Amino acid sequence: MDGLLSSLIKYCVNEELKNSSNISDRLLYKIWNNIFLRNEIHKHILKFIENSIVDLDKSRYDQFKDKSYITTLNWYGDPLPDKNEFPPFLTNLYLYHFSKMVQTTLPNTITTLTLGNYFNQIVPPGSLPNSLTTLTFGDWFNQVITPGSLPNSLTTLEFGDYYNQVISPGTLPNSLTTLTFGHDYNQVVPPGSLPNSLTTLKFGNDFNQVVLPGPLPNSLTTLTFGFCFNQVVLPGSLPNSLTTLTFGPLFNQVISPGTLPNSLTKLTFGQLFNQVISPGSLPNSLTTLTFGYCFNQVVLPGSLPNSLTTLTLSSCFDQVVPPGTLPNSLTTLTFGGDYNQIITPGTLPNSLTTLTFGQLFNQVISLGSLPNSLTTLTFGYCFNQVVLPGTLPNSLTTLTFGNYFNQVVIPGTLPNSLTKLTFGGEYNQVILPGTLPNSLTKLTLGDDLTK
Repeated sequence: MDGLLSSLIKYCVNEELKNSSNISDRLLYKIWNNIFLRNEIHKHILKFIENSIVDLDKSRYDQFKDKSYITTLNWYGDPLPDKNEFPPFLTNLYLYHFSKMVQTTLPNTITTLTLGNYFNQIVPPGSLPNSLTTLTFGDWFNQVITPGSLPNSLTTLEFGDYYNQVISPGTLPNSLTTLTFGHDYNQVVPPGSLPNSLTTLKFGNDFNQVVLPGPLPNSLTTLTFGFCFNQVVLPGSLPNSLTTLTFGPLFNQVISPGTLPNSLTKLTFGQLFNQVISPGSLPNSLTTLTFGYCFNQVVLPGSLPNSLTTLTLSSCFDQVVPPGTLPNSLTTLTFGGDYNQIITPGTLPNSLTTLTFGQLFNQVISLGSLPNSLTTLTFGYCFNQVVLPGTLPNSLTTLTFGNYFNQVVIPGTLPNSLTKLTFGGEYNQVILPGTLPNSLTKLTLGDDLTK
């Protein structure tokens, strides 16, 4: 906003506006060519830039002369101005050290309100303005929210770390779209307590309750579980509207067929998840699948849906992937740090465009093992094998070698499609004439190269 206003100060009106058919253009020309009006506009713009965001307490606020320019007020201390004494255009109010009960109704201009860590008072019905869209409670807040306390304009609500109260049905307004619980929240979610407008729900670290069928609304699209959640996901508990599901680090439960909704497109498992994925467990809508640190199970044929485009395997994963296991829809595949298995022809689908190996991978790349669809190939830290001519597909445009790679690249090895080539820090081999293709536009050499 400040940049826009600064550019307005320097604005030079175009003479063509004088005779424009648009009445707004002609009016702008008349105003901007009036020196008095232009100077007045400049003065107010400069004051707005200087005073739109301020840090004040009650004593300094009483002395402050340019209240009408304030849009964001960072307030320190307990005494608040009376309702009619707030800045007329205030939209964002941050009460960092405020600890007393909200006695007065806040002005209807406010859209964002943050109550700081010291606040732990009951919020009386009617004290929050009907203009409010975003409300954030500080860490110490741990009071019951009564029906009618939160305005029907509210779309985003965030609780602090200590909040751990039951949410009763009718407490949260039907306008709410995003709800975030803090660290300590660990209550059963009753049916009807979450409004049908809710699209994003995030639980804090301590939440570890069974989610029964019914409480999660059919409007929900994004669900995030925190650190401690480790409960069986019951069939019918996740709504058919859900598109993104993230499990926390401790989750390690079997995913049964029919548990995950057919709307799901993105699924992320946490660090400790290490369960076999049975065929039919993952919905055919899934496009992105990420496994956490500990996953090291054989990927069974038919377990990955044909909709999958992006697959990230965990740091611990080091299993043979048989041909036909990876779906033909897959475009991006990332192996974790421990993976060090031979890639046999037919393992990687012809749809694959991006392939990344982890740190420990150090296997010979066999002829025909890399698909002709591949455009980006990244080797990890330890890879140090001779790359034979014909092993890299003619579709490849970007090739990155890791730090340990230090093999002579034989002429004819690099395809004529290659545009970007990166060698690691320890690469120190003679680059023979005819080695680099004419298509190459960017070459990055390692620090050790002296030949």
